[in-house]
Amino acid sequence: MTTFGQPVQEWQTTVSPLLDEEILRPCEYRMVIPDAKSQVKAAWIIFDRGQDYLKWYEDRRVRGFAGAHQLALVLPAQCRSKEREDMIVLPEKGVGRALFTALDQFAEASGHAELKTSGIIALGWSGAGSLAARLAAYRSERYIAGIAFAPGQYEPLGMDTIELPAPAILRPQLIIANGGDNINGTERPYGYFRKYYEKGAPWTFVVQNHVPHCCLQNAQTLILEWLHAVLGAQPQKGIGDQGYVTVEFSKVVDEWKRPVFNAVSSRVGAKGKIRPKELPAGWMPSAAFAQEWLVFTRKTAPVAVWKP
Repeated sequence: MTTFGQPVQEWQTTVSPLLDEEILRPCEYRMVIPDAKSQVKAAWIIFDRGQDYLKWYEDRRVRGFAGAHQLALVLPAQCRSKEREDMIVLPEKGVGRALFTALDQFAEASGHAELKTSGIIALGWSGAGSLAARLAAYRSERYIAGIAFAPGQYEPLGMDTIELPAPAILRPQLIIANGGDNINGTERPYGYFRKYYEKGAPWTFVVQNHVPHCCLQNAQTLILEWLHAVLGAQPQKGIGDQGYVTVEFSKVVDEWKRPVFNAVSSRVGAKGKIRPKELPAGWMPSAAFAQEWLVFTRKTAPVAVWKP
């Protein structure tokens, strides 16, 4: 793999489970550092949940972004559970320890000792979105930001069961729900956002209209603009422009038989200046992101690409 014509070295490692951990077999990890000559400022963790996420990890634009921001890109394969051979979404069941052990091993192998203490950015879809969110509580001192895409998991591990301490609430998160998602829907992802937004969290919510339980690539520009802004911003409670949406329910329902909604209008304004029928959608970390958020939420039928 090359980035802008230059070869990029990839490292691979495995981490074996401890006897008391939920992990079924050793976890596998891959890592690239697009700008290997510079010190790594953070590791962007992209949880593997199919071709969508492998392609994201390999994407030239994503790698260019990572190089410009001095990020390592880390692709953890699913740490499968002993219970049902699905991925583990509770960091304390072993998957969190394994991730940070992998970063330690990559630090030794790559010569980038800073990976042992650098922060992480977590990106996950579906069940991995629940994991990406939960990592904020597991290691809040290392957690820089999180992106939860169409997030959720089977009971009792849904977004409504995530409890975050005060330090974790202050870490920016971007929650993206899909308006055609018959699995995790929009209500629970929005409820997760709203719970902590009302406590002062510098978080952002987005609905991707009429898209099913898939299609991360549709949101690439939005995610990169948000992360670019967040990495350069100093979020504070109650400060900064905010997004607002009005929504309408569709005929789609999620797995809990709750109706799924789409955005019918959106705007950016001061916090607390909500209008009738609007829902708050959170922090706009930059003017450029606010514009992209408006464009994204006003799309009526995005092209669904990169299905898992």
